[in-house]
Parts: sequence; structure tokens; C-alpha cells
Amino acid sequence: MNTQNFTIEEQEAAAYAAGDTATAALLGRIIELEAENKRLEQELENAQGDSLSDWESKNGPGYDYVQFFQGCFERLAGHYPCPSITSDYDKSVIFAAIEKSEGGEA
Repeated sequence: MNTQNFTIEEQEAAAYAAGDTATAALLGRIIELEAENKRLEQELENAQGDSLSDWESKNGPGYDYVQFFQGCFERLAGHYPCPSITSDYDKSVIFAAIEKSEGGEA
């Protein structure tokens, strides 16, 4: 039987009806795993979408923070063509400059 045009659920039912319980069990497991994969992908999409919007609702637009960070680097004497807000070194440069000008400590 050519099963190319059948859904995996139809293939499972056909295998079961034909008495091929091993194949039916494998196809059933594939169906379960595909459903679990789809659920996890949806959960991940929802989590990613919500986290930024939740953070921005509490703190304001994230882009404003990026612009502020870049503005800080523009005011330093060194040349920083592409500072990164995820770089510990770049953050330490900003913190050190603030501490030096304010006479404070971390």
C-alpha cells in the first residue's frame, strides 16, 4: 500500500488494521512526539514574546537603554566602534569611567 498521500494518523490506523502493531505503535509514538514538539515550540514562542513586552511595560522601551549605553561610549575618550551591552568588558569601561569621575566605588 502506498502511504505517501496519507497523514501519519491514517498510516497508523492502516498499520493497526493490517495487524502490524509494531509499526502502528511506532507511528503512534511519532504522533505523540510531534504534538509535544509543537506544544514546546508554542510555549517557547509565547515566553519569548511575553518576556520583552513584560519587561518594557515595567522599564520602558529597550531601545532607549541601548541608545543610552551607546551615548555613554560616545562620550569616552577611547574609540569604541561597536560597544556591546552584553560584553562584561564594555560594561566595566562605563562603570570605571563613572567611578573615576564620581570618586566612588563599585
